[in-house]
Amino acid sequence: MLFWFSALTLMADALEVMHMRLRQMAVGNGTSDEMFLMVTEKLDAASEAGSIFMRGDDWGHVLDHYRKIVAANVERLSARR
Repeated sequence: MLFWFSALTLMADALEVMHMRLRQMAVGNGTSDEMFLMVTEKLDAASEAGSIFMRGDDWGHVLDHYRKIVAANVERLSARR
């Protein structure tokens, strides 16, 4: 059950980040640096997830890794308001 809770929490947080970024773009505050960061974070996180699996860890570790990244995004984007 913990896996599902972590997955749902990650999805909710990711939706919050998407909402924040879309709102910033809609009002003209979306910078090219933020757009670049948005793409590079995805690529870096996917690469790190592959490394986690190669070390023999499970989905739980991958979810924890993604949750840390998304939480950092929420904090950074909340500070920009």
